[in-house]
Amino acid sequence: MRLGRRAILLAVAASAIQIPSPPPLLRLPAPGRVVAIGDVHGDIDAFLATLNLAGLANSKGAWSGGDAVLVQTGDVLDRGDDEPRCLELLRELKAGAAAAGGRVVTLLGNHEVLNALGELAYVSPVGMRQFGADRAKAFAPGSELARELAEWPVACVVGDGAQATAFCHAGLTSPMVARIETVNEAARRWLVGDAPPPMALLPTPDSPVWERRYSSPSDAEPPAATCAELRDALQLVGAERLVVGHTVQNRINGACGGAVYRIDVGMSIGMGGGLPEALEIGRDGRVTVLTEMGSRPADAGRETARTAFVATAPAATCAEVDGAVECELPPPPSSRCEAVDGSVECEVS
Repeated sequence: MRLGRRAILLAVAASAIQIPSPPPLLRLPAPGRVVAIGDVHGDIDAFLATLNLAGLANSKGAWSGGDAVLVQTGDVLDRGDDEPRCLELLRELKAGAAAAGGRVVTLLGNHEVLNALGELAYVSPVGMRQFGADRAKAFAPGSELARELAEWPVACVVGDGAQATAFCHAGLTSPMVARIETVNEAARRWLVGDAPPPMALLPTPDSPVWERRYSSPSDAEPPAATCAELRDALQLVGAERLVVGHTVQNRINGACGGAVYRIDVGMSIGMGGGLPEALEIGRDGRVTVLTEMGSRPADAGRETARTAFVATAPAATCAEVDGAVECELPPPPSSRCEAVDGSVECEVS
């Protein structure tokens, strides 16, 4: 990804700017369950389907999650054709959740950052026309949309005890945890138009919106040293686990002994239209994946339980003809099967 020279120069200049002492890392209580949804990328149908299966919104998109906390881990923008509708739905969900005692948290992803930088390479042709004549101006720092994005933190921790979970778009390293409060505040100041972009939001090795060490290669276990690094970061931030998007997985899955959960399933049609799924964390710390077929333990989504497509035996129509039995087989149906708790379950269509 090559960023414009102006964006890089501004970020370098920002490193010399003295930023006031930031507030504590955003820590939110969780009176009930916590649900996380990954990259939306402008696909309203996939987003609604995920909200529905998670019990967070009804068929019309109205909040139905009660006191649940929803964390959307960034990348609402780019690739799809429904970005304005996705943003409006999030606004409505935030209001509905607040009225019901719940909460909706949206995090900055690298694609929100790209739009604020004026980098529009991943915008669909339809998307280029949906925010007025000049999309770059519409998302420029200080604009109404950028000020809305300024309320989206880079990282947060939700819940306490066994439920305490850190969230960010791509990853948190120990060095980044040590300054994430400053990054949260610097991102806000940039987006409201008061400061240049912070270097941490550009594609640097430990950027919380760009790095992939905990989620690449997809569906696979990171090296042991990487997992140890993650556990150190979690201890510093005071959380039991980290939830990230950014890197598309076959299914939502856990790694590093449950220290990280990767939840970007490429749900947007602009990313291939993966099956919608959401991650749920209960008050007792139990982590579950919510799917259209029900729920499954989060660790069942790891590489050993990837979705497979297999043929199932179709029903036959048989009759006795001249003393012999003759059977007619209908065309085989399509089936989707997955490993669940050591057995295979199939959905036939």
